[in-house]
Amino acid sequence: MKFNKYIVGAVLAASMFSCTQKFEEMNNDPWASSEMDPKYQFTHIQNKPYTDGGESWRTNIIMTGPMSQATGNLYASGEAFSTSYKEWAWNNIFKDVLKNVTDLETKLAPETAQLGQVKIVKVIDMMKVTQLYGDIPYAEAGKGYVEHILYPKYDSQEAVFEQMITDLKAGRDMMDKGETFTDDFYYRGDAAAWKRLANSMLMKIALFMSEGNAERASEVFQEAFNHSAGYISTLNESAKLEHSLNGGPWGQHMNGAGAAMTSQVGGFAYGYISETSLKSMQSRKDPRLFYVAGVHDYSQAPSKMIYPTENFDPFEMAEEWGEAVKPVSLRGTRMGDQDGQIAMFAFEASGNADDATIINADYFARVNTTDSTAYPSELPLRGADKFTLASLNNETILNPLSPTIIMGSDEVHFLIAEAIEKGLVGGNSATHFEAGIRDAFKKYQVFYPGQEYAEAAMQVYRETSGDQGYSYDGAMADYVSAELQAFNSSTNKLDNIIYQAWVSQIGNGISTFSLWNRTHLPSFVTPVLDRDKYEFLDIPVYTEDIRPLYIAGQDLPDPVGIKKVPFHSPGSTSYVRSRRFDYPNNEMSSNTTNYQEAVERQRGDAGNTGQFNTVDMWSSYKGTFSNAQGVEIIKN
Repeated sequence: MKFNKYIVGAVLAASMFSCTQKFEEMNNDPWASSEMDPKYQFTHIQNKPYTDGGESWRTNIIMTGPMSQATGNLYASGEAFSTSYKEWAWNNIFKDVLKNVTDLETKLAPETAQLGQVKIVKVIDMMKVTQLYGDIPYAEAGKGYVEHILYPKYDSQEAVFEQMITDLKAGRDMMDKGETFTDDFYYRGDAAAWKRLANSMLMKIALFMSEGNAERASEVFQEAFNHSAGYISTLNESAKLEHSLNGGPWGQHMNGAGAAMTSQVGGFAYGYISETSLKSMQSRKDPRLFYVAGVHDYSQAPSKMIYPTENFDPFEMAEEWGEAVKPVSLRGTRMGDQDGQIAMFAFEASGNADDATIINADYFARVNTTDSTAYPSELPLRGADKFTLASLNNETILNPLSPTIIMGSDEVHFLIAEAIEKGLVGGNSATHFEAGIRDAFKKYQVFYPGQEYAEAAMQVYRETSGDQGYSYDGAMADYVSAELQAFNSSTNKLDNIIYQAWVSQIGNGISTFSLWNRTHLPSFVTPVLDRDKYEFLDIPVYTEDIRPLYIAGQDLPDPVGIKKVPFHSPGSTSYVRSRRFDYPNNEMSSNTTNYQEAVERQRGDAGNTGQFNTVDMWSSYKGTFSNAQGVEIIKN
């Protein structure tokens, strides 16, 4: 295939592997070559789905995280259950990545280890798309250049999964046939590791099939689970994509979501931890809060986090709706798309609630000061951070250098525990539940940057709480013990399992959304919002602005009334949580016949004629759980 603009990015991916030497191996002037070296295309298809800052920002931070209620965003598209940014993920895969995949499939020798690697990566990349859209082109995708298929047919999601199973098994079996790509971001060409990854992906797909065809799901899961090559079972076996700063935020090496969260791809990303996930973690004294959340400092470029220096308690929960304001270290954003989303209180000298001025939580620290000397030696405005939303942490989980976890051992253990509880395979679900939690804790220490931030925050917490012996490992041990006890006594163990999987993926919106979509768990993330609860929000009214009083060290007065503010609009979905992204508009206009056939098929299969983004996927949960909860938002 001739070199073309859709494969230009492949050359850039080589920089992670001593790019100068690699270019010399290929040609003194690679841009003059009529053929791309496959090894550069291979690293490109591994890299590109996770390094586009614009796409990651919209798909992960604005849309899917809020749809799952694990995170929040003040653009409100996700909270409003709209699909405002529906085209970005689709275009990233189909207009770039798949063209390189197809080119590799045509130029590599058949039945070889390198082709096997390509097949496995293809499934990983395409899994991202079907998780968001449901039915997608798979068999005919990316074949415009090689077979002149310009308008590919959409395969049903069930058929997509079956083709993925075929590709994964074929890729796994090819690992013993010759040399692998050693220019490989996941495993540096380790064939045994690639087999484990293939089996782990097969188990994941089986769980996605469990709602539509439980018998077939069990067959697929058991084959992979019992395969001689094994599956990802320890942290060091996890498949992860390391990132670098080469090329800057608009290049193809940074963690895309990290580039967005450090305000490098279009300004402040407004990504926050949700009130729901935050309070669930706080009530469990979950020490991962030292890694996943904090107060954002937007005074620098790239933006950073404020290092806590005094009076820091990440476990103190903010007030409930309508209660008097409680200044706290971490404050989540509520699940709403109107004024009440971040409203804290209102004040009016007369005490008249109707005339009271609404005061919102600040978006980030030091918005009202130009004192650039404050960072990081003192807190912004000596306490104003207590009225600031808790940002997703860009020093740790969403740093431009944070690895993308393609498949982690924690995720695999949770999948196995879920499969056991669903009867897809035999075994002890508690064993894998515990292993999943332990690996979910340890990955923050092992994989992520920002260890100095987490340790500094813990040291301030030791001083604030008086618990000088507090440690992450000790808190983890207490947490695991309590959660195992809760699991063993739970009447709905799936709820416990999915909660742990969901909270372990905070910052990975696609994962938290697809977990909810295929299970409707955790059970406190409801499929339909209660209009009586979500249409309006009560906020306390004071006779003065209480923030200066707190900053001055004075006692806060009691509220004098309540003001009702609009909180969540019914929107086009009438309070129904999204099950999917809508297809891009250009598909409707250019691939009309195939687009319409896919939409009508999915509407018919789901028996749903409502807004299309609320139509169940084939993989979506369709049953009803009992009222017995295995997990609550706030653990008593």
